[in-house]
Amino acid sequence: MSVLFFMDSGLGGLPYLHWIQKKKPEYRLIYLADNQAFPYGIRSEEFLQERLSLLSGTIIDLYNPALMVIACNTASVSALHILRQRFNIPFVGVVPAVKPAAEASGEGVIGVLATQRTVQGDYLKDLIRQFAPDQKVETQGAPDLVDFVENRLFSATDEEINAILDPYIEHIARQKWNRLVLGCTHFILLRPWLEQRLPGSVGIVDSTEGVGQRILSLLEENEKKNTRITGNSGTPVTEKGQRGVFHITGTGYNKKAYQAAADRYDLDFRAIKEIG
Repeated sequence: MSVLFFMDSGLGGLPYLHWIQKKKPEYRLIYLADNQAFPYGIRSEEFLQERLSLLSGTIIDLYNPALMVIACNTASVSALHILRQRFNIPFVGVVPAVKPAAEASGEGVIGVLATQRTVQGDYLKDLIRQFAPDQKVETQGAPDLVDFVENRLFSATDEEINAILDPYIEHIARQKWNRLVLGCTHFILLRPWLEQRLPGSVGIVDSTEGVGQRILSLLEENEKKNTRITGNSGTPVTEKGQRGVFHITGTGYNKKAYQAAADRYDLDFRAIKEIG
């Protein structure tokens, strides 16, 4: 049984894992929430390059994954090129879905909901200049949503979730957005409630489908070559009948919150104490 690996500073990478879970049930999925360094959005580029290199090396040694997904916009922008240089294994990153939003938006307003660092950073501005140069694009930081998803979402009631979304729903209506880009991976977990609350005229766009299709294309590409992606050592993983694994770094996290997330996606909860 081959292994696919997903990494984020917290829970934001779970939508990508879930997408692949449904498409490729024959793969064993390993998830790592790097809670010790949460959130990645406040970390320097140099820190992220070294941190993700350390984590990737540890996971490769433990599981020999077929492919690794860096399921965080900030981490992908900061460290993906370094990881590809250092490890002989395919890496897939994520970026805010500005391009598909621009292609679907027409004359309407595109709104990007993201972390404050993403909103203020050059990378999002470059995406907008590249893919939506003639369209109206507005951005909105939502740092409180990241903390809520990370620490409360999986134990919160619908009323609590809707309460924290209220000001953003009002902002979207007031600004007359017709496309909402979920520019932080954590926000994808809030999509069901956003879909319930927003009018049908507001199309919600995220990177889950694009990233999932990229993973599938890499797997298919290697199948066509009759050489399954086998990870850094070239030896296929043959364990069968094993559940996926949810790893977490550090010691100061709310175990109940992360256990609930692991259970939701049928993952065994474990800590990687040798890293953190």
